[in-house]
Amino acid sequence: MKTYLGALDIGTQTTRLVAGEYADGNLAVEACLETQTTGVKKGVIRDLDEVSKSVRNLGREMKERHHIELYDVSVSFSAGAIKDIARTGRKSLLAGHPIERADVEDAEQNAGSLDSPDAAERVLQRFQQRYEVNGQPVNNPIGMSGTDLVANVLELTAPSAAVEAVYTAVQRAGMRVADLTFSALAAAMAVLDRKARESGTIVIDFGAGTVDVIAFCNGVVAAAVTLGVGGFHLTNDLALAFNVSQAQAEEMKLERGAAMIQPDIAHERYAVATKFATANRSFSVHAIQTVLTERVDETLNIIRNELVERGVLPHVHQVVLTGGTAGLPLITERVSAIFSLPCLLGVPAGFTQLPKEMTNAPYRQATVLGLLKWRQMLLSQAAPSQSLFARFKSFLRG
Repeated sequence: MKTYLGALDIGTQTTRLVAGEYADGNLAVEACLETQTTGVKKGVIRDLDEVSKSVRNLGREMKERHHIELYDVSVSFSAGAIKDIARTGRKSLLAGHPIERADVEDAEQNAGSLDSPDAAERVLQRFQQRYEVNGQPVNNPIGMSGTDLVANVLELTAPSAAVEAVYTAVQRAGMRVADLTFSALAAAMAVLDRKARESGTIVIDFGAGTVDVIAFCNGVVAAAVTLGVGGFHLTNDLALAFNVSQAQAEEMKLERGAAMIQPDIAHERYAVATKFATANRSFSVHAIQTVLTERVDETLNIIRNELVERGVLPHVHQVVLTGGTAGLPLITERVSAIFSLPCLLGVPAGFTQLPKEMTNAPYRQATVLGLLKWRQMLLSQAAPSQSLFARFKSFLRG
């Protein structure tokens, strides 16, 4: 019997449902379905009925077209109010006794905050960063001797109401949330290998409603940032600047948009049709691209400043861009200029098979494909008794 893994990416603009076959350590994507998202704003569900209806329809289509029934799914999560908080946990040890894995896990658990059912914030994920034994930094304390073990952890929190909305919407659609994963982490799992994580890489997942960022330094998660802006805001800026509809602005962005001024076409004019053929309007491409570059620059500079504040930038060597807005012309060049680092589009790897529709602009598929790899990691790289911390560390070690 085949084992199918399900992944669900509820984006601000597009919702994707993917089924992957997992066998003999290999992961093959059997089917990918998508639909336009309604009821989501800036990554947060605003209309449960609309979202659950869309997910239910995708599940039904998956069963009817591909004869695959998904009962539980890995789901992405993004919201502008996600916070990363550095926490420290400590455990006292008996002198002369070597540190065991249980000691490390105790220290890590002591570093986490305690979830409360009625808390306004909920822990989304925790990432081990570094350890100290008797005040000395170490990468792996197991087997060492000391009386004081410290674990430093990065904790991601999200509004409880936003998290609960995801669980409720999926449940109403007839499925179960197997695990909820920060969107940028999912994207990173799809496009980064161990070498990229060790050398230091920033992944920017530039979606329609949010920009989610995760930074790896020395193989660990060093920072996470999320902003409530995205490709939709680029479109909205054009609509406001030129007094056109959202549909016209989106078409304008796709046909003449860019993250930097393109001198070879900047002198051209872009025509927008109106109800009256004799009253068609046109705008200079230079003006269109100026509007977009201002928003892109503002967004990228906010991200850069956040990472500078966290002390990340001196320790990374490249930026990898994913998400729908990664297809904006010249955006990798603009990212490279602002971060003073090489920037490339993220290409998902590690799949023995991908549907043809997922190979076109694969950077758009990074999050949903990364969810499959996350689920695969949970199932294959650690014993069931191990904690989620241990499983994620297994992934970081490659």
